[in-house]
Amino acid sequence: MPAENGLQSTGALPAIGDATMISRSSSVLSAVVDGEIVMMSIEQGRYFGLDDIGSDIWKRIETPCSFGELIDRLMADYDSDRTTIAADVRALLGQMAAQDVVRLD
Repeated sequence: MPAENGLQSTGALPAIGDATMISRSSSVLSAVVDGEIVMMSIEQGRYFGLDDIGSDIWKRIETPCSFGELIDRLMADYDSDRTTIAADVRALLGQMAAQDVVRLD
C-alpha cells in the first residue's frame, strides 16, 4: 500500500471482529491509475496508493460488508488459510481506518 503519503499506523488499531461493518469513507475519492487504486482524502489533502491485493479489497468494499463476509470472499479467491488472511486484512483495515479511508462500525 505504498504511496508518497503511504498509510502508516497512527496509534492502536481498532478492534475488528467478524461482525464489524466495513465501508468506504465518503471523504475519499479513488481512481484506477496503471492498474492500481489511488485514493485522495479530500478532508486531509493526502493521497494513498494500494497494491494489487489492497486494490482488490477496496473494490470488494464498494458495497459495505462485514469483516467476516469479506474474509469469506477473499478465502474463495486466495490460497491461504483464514487466520492469515484475517490477520493481514485486519492490519490493512486498521491502517486505513486510522487515516479515515474506511469506516469500521
